[in-house]
Amino acid sequence: MTTSPNTTPVSATTALNPLLAPDRISFRSALDHLQDALTADWQFFLRRKMPETLEKLEYGHQAAQAWSMCIEALCEVCDMDTAHPDLRAAAMELIQTTPGSYPVSSRVDILKLEIKRLSNLHFVGSDEGLYDLLFHAHTLNTVHNSNLQMMRAYWNN
Repeated sequence: MTTSPNTTPVSATTALNPLLAPDRISFRSALDHLQDALTADWQFFLRRKMPETLEKLEYGHQAAQAWSMCIEALCEVCDMDTAHPDLRAAAMELIQTTPGSYPVSSRVDILKLEIKRLSNLHFVGSDEGLYDLLFHAHTLNTVHNSNLQMMRAYWNN
């Protein structure tokens, strides 16, 4: 085996390099935290009619902690000097949809369109992987918008 020539072309590894870039990894991490925050938010919402127990307080704490981690991860992307400008712009848009910014459904919808516009600047399957990341951000923002609408519609029921 050691005497045979290397059969893996060197160019095969270059397609992964942009995906492993620190800004892509940080943005993916931020999206994972956003998904966790949306899930925790929904779990807390489902228990809104529950009596004030330690269990209900724990769900509220988990939601707050998940959002905090999400905001921190998004700020990390914004603060990276080497981050792609579209990833930084998308992170800034997503920060505006977090509870600290008191998002309303219509504002989240507008921000969703901006993230979609950013994703459309890149083509599907590009070596940079930006389209996939930005489209995933758009999808999570769509879920967030839907969650907000549902929560507001049923909050008092």
